[in-house]
Amino acid sequence: MTVRKISLSLAAAAAACCVYAQQGGARTPFRTPQDAVRYYENLVGRLAQQVRSMQDENAILTASNAELKQRLTHLENDMQKLSGEMAALRKQIAADAEVRKNQLNRLADKLSDSSDRPAPRRPEPADNTEYVEHVVEKGTTLNALAKAYGVPVKEIMRVNRMKKPNLYAGQKLLIPVSKKP
Repeated sequence: MTVRKISLSLAAAAAACCVYAQQGGARTPFRTPQDAVRYYENLVGRLAQQVRSMQDENAILTASNAELKQRLTHLENDMQKLSGEMAALRKQIAADAEVRKNQLNRLADKLSDSSDRPAPRRPEPADNTEYVEHVVEKGTTLNALAKAYGVPVKEIMRVNRMKKPNLYAGQKLLIPVSKKP
């Protein structure tokens, strides 16, 4: 119903009240039907203004609600994205920690292996053999030592009682060198 239709309906009701009052019914505060119509038209106008005001307020609240829902959706999406990134970072941190742990374990094993190694004992001198002490530098291999001193790798390993051909920096090796007659 429009405001105009409500106004006309109320005016008709007011006129009916006035007619009823004139016919000996209850007394009304209105002197004439026109007073009643004016009163109710004024009342309808105020009510219509209140309805428009409420409709405007409702439109503002609806728009605000839609904006808040949109913001909430964006925040939820951002939160899901951040949760995924955090999970990936946690996995990366765990993997990095595992790599560091393995590296530390290997380093500890190397250190314990090198500290557990007894110093090579000097072999008993043979008739024509003398020994040169060689300090291993980083990157040195048994093959390179054997070639440099002209001695087989197996002989260097035997003299130094080595089970494996692994060398480490700072290691002292005895290298057999044949005496020239």
